[in-house]
Amino acid sequence: MLMRRVIVLALAGAFWIPGIYLIASVFHPPLLLFPHVRTVGETRVYSETPIPDEITGVIVRADTLVRASPLFRGEVLKRPVYLTNGDLRWRLLTFSSSALAISRPPTETIVINRSSIVTDEVWNSVDPFPARDLSGVIAHERTHVLIRHRFGFLGHRSYPTWVVEGYCDHVSGSGSLSDEAAARLIAEGRRTPALFYYESRRRVERELEANGGSVEALFRSSLDDGG
Repeated sequence: MLMRRVIVLALAGAFWIPGIYLIASVFHPPLLLFPHVRTVGETRVYSETPIPDEITGVIVRADTLVRASPLFRGEVLKRPVYLTNGDLRWRLLTFSSSALAISRPPTETIVINRSSIVTDEVWNSVDPFPARDLSGVIAHERTHVLIRHRFGFLGHRSYPTWVVEGYCDHVSGSGSLSDEAAARLIAEGRRTPALFYYESRRRVERELEANGGSVEALFRSSLDDGG
């Protein structure tokens, strides 16, 4: 009798545990127990560890960057930001992505990999060196949300990667590579993801300068020229 109950409970767990995981990862990350929460402006920030006061400056800088985009909509500031340590919660929420951060439709939550609020830096799960500023990465992910708001989920996916990622990096105001580092990679003939992002941002900036700053024309022309 006891063994039967154990089997029934095990079978039940096989159904409800994945269900809770799916709900948490896609719709409601707080189910994964982020114990620390702070609100800065309109943004609610969740973290695995205590959140220092420097989070105010990080969010304010991210707000300023994303507000400068013609695609800006105020509701993007209300999307929660989840700070992880790049461990279990990150793997659950991002399906073990190696990115610095992601934004997740349909709820448009923003999940950040390993970061330091005090120094405004973010890393991915495998690279020990600082790659980006945290405020810029938050602005980058918010811009993905804005693109989906303006062009729709399918529209976001239909545009060439260079224009989507390049525009997000343009709004964030920075990238992983300096001009000098990019020039060195090009001279060495090395192609890296960071260089792709760098070149995409520079291409977006050239296109915007040429068309008078029209984001609509930027995205439209990216399809016209075949990407």
